[in-house]
Amino acid sequence: MLKMNTILFTASVFFTLGSPAMAQQPAQSQPADAAKNVPTVEEILTRSAEAMAKINDYTGRMIKYERFGKEVEKAVMEFKFARPFKVYIKYITPHKGREAIFKRGWNDNEVKVHKGDFPDLTLNLDTHGGTAMDENHHPVTDFGLENTIRISGNNLRKAIKRSEGDFKVTDAGTVLGQPAWKIEARFPKGGYYTTAKDDETLWDIGKRTGQDPYIIMYANKDYDDPDDPDEGDKVFIPRYYGGRSEFIVNKETCMPIKVSTWDWNGLLYESYEYPVLKFNVGLTAKDFDPDNKAYDF
Repeated sequence: MLKMNTILFTASVFFTLGSPAMAQQPAQSQPADAAKNVPTVEEILTRSAEAMAKINDYTGRMIKYERFGKEVEKAVMEFKFARPFKVYIKYITPHKGREAIFKRGWNDNEVKVHKGDFPDLTLNLDTHGGTAMDENHHPVTDFGLENTIRISGNNLRKAIKRSEGDFKVTDAGTVLGQPAWKIEARFPKGGYYTTAKDDETLWDIGKRTGQDPYIIMYANKDYDDPDDPDEGDKVFIPRYYGGRSEFIVNKETCMPIKVSTWDWNGLLYESYEYPVLKFNVGLTAKDFDPDNKAYDF
């Protein structure tokens, strides 16, 4: 199976939510008075979106776990993000010193990277190409906490409309040193088939169906690469992103702390943790300039 890149990543991590009726129900283990203060899923998402709208830039550290076949691979990186869409990434492990910069509308919309090891070449890569996507579930163009919040809202509306799945909101106590709420969601296994058109890749099919290309590949075991579909192929499109998801959000900032998804066999599909996030720090053009002397391009 194709590995989607250690060079790039996205924090636009996907999680799915469920039935609105369940949103009003606290965890059974909570005292009645404590339950009164537990927000609904929709309230959490609304607060997150409102908080995100006030953020112009942010920096942080992300720990990601992504499944490729039987293996779950871990990476740790530091990043900077600013509006309009600008991303700087530096790997801590496993590829210490690897850096990437992407700015929408700059560099022919390619990502500029250098490997961090010999031969340490600086390259401009197609964000959806094989090199840029090796060992990575998502392209750098999907990076960002805003995408995480947006996608969760879309999945919530989908679940409400279909009246399927269930979830609960609980007080998660302290997670990564931060006071947190936790949304736990479960979804039925299901989906539908679509017919691949002439020259369609999984990226094209994903765009057409509104589902993530890699989750489509994960569900169609005959495909090892987004370019694999042939015209006329019947491609299965999962209805939801996973069988179970957890979304943990900071009570004070309303920003995601940890987002995890499992497949319908109970295997961890991906997980993203944010032990450090700093908002509205005043990033400048220099922070996204490969000529910055603090960088090694």
